[in-house]
Amino acid sequence: MMSRLDVYELAGTERYTVASGRGFFPVLVKAGDGALLVVYRDGAGHGGLGGFLAAKRSEDGGRTWSEQVTVVKSREYDDRNPAVGVARDGTVTVAYLANGRYGPGGKSLAEERRDPPKRHAALVHSTDGGRTWGQPMLWTDATPWSHLSPYGQMLTLDDGGMAMCVYWDASYLLWSLDNGWSWGDLTLVADDVNETAYCVLPGGSPTGSWLALGRKREEPSRVMMLLRRSSDGGRTWSGPVEFFPGWRFPGDLTVLSDGSVLACYGFREPPHGVRARRSPDGGRTWSERELVLDDFSWTGDCGYPSTVLVDDWLVTAYYSAGNFRNFSDPSDSTCEVVRYREHEIMAALV
Repeated sequence: MMSRLDVYELAGTERYTVASGRGFFPVLVKAGDGALLVVYRDGAGHGGLGGFLAAKRSEDGGRTWSEQVTVVKSREYDDRNPAVGVARDGTVTVAYLANGRYGPGGKSLAEERRDPPKRHAALVHSTDGGRTWGQPMLWTDATPWSHLSPYGQMLTLDDGGMAMCVYWDASYLLWSLDNGWSWGDLTLVADDVNETAYCVLPGGSPTGSWLALGRKREEPSRVMMLLRRSSDGGRTWSGPVEFFPGWRFPGDLTVLSDGSVLACYGFREPPHGVRARRSPDGGRTWSERELVLDDFSWTGDCGYPSTVLVDDWLVTAYYSAGNFRNFSDPSDSTCEVVRYREHEIMAALV
């Protein structure tokens, strides 16, 4: 039987609130100046026309957070599902989904709208570490990815290029060669997963070995995430390997300083929250012990963890929502971060 370890049994663990009454789908990154930047959803709950994207910065590794700034807020769209990346020159890119599937009075429409379009992928940038933001740019129907949703942390590669997950009925990668200002070269990863996290493993082939952890698109069983590997820098992928069974989704991947990989994921069955496992061999095997980062969430509307390594600290952001029956109500939601020592995780998850 798999064992569990509560992160608060480790001496170095700390927990802080980033935002209350908001904070859905947080994505955490390290800005070019070393500060932490988190982008999340405000203005509505899991769904709702009032939703917009906001950001906060932390200059002390996640202990305290700045005043909130608006990243993007439009009247006609539900701005949601951020993906965030930091280019080599410090430019911060936020890609997101502008969802227009609403009618008069903000009522959600079951059928797809054609005029205006149901949804658009979009971009917005910051050149000062997330303090201020430019004008958003919506992708039009002229691009084959205009209707796809971004997800998670973008990758900034050794050659300066960037890669971003986009998904809907399948999971893809988009690529940028100009610090996140333009994107293209849509690459299919798999048609059986959607929200997918990626990491580049140390060593491997000249173009890099990658690991992907994707949320199973259809859920006929309780196996909710699938692992894949790439040996050519994310261009082609192996067949799927099942991650651990149960309502564990979606995932987040972080390469630790010793080359091992930490997978964090939402835990969508009681007690709801966030958990993690560590792999010493690039995702081939995982620790028998499961780390419990949070089991305080009131409902299964929780998780979406996002982790950054800061010196010897791992910082994981996630959210929990209190009103599972009303997806538009954010009042009981919260965005938290947990700080825990990397060396303690390496010793505990073997």
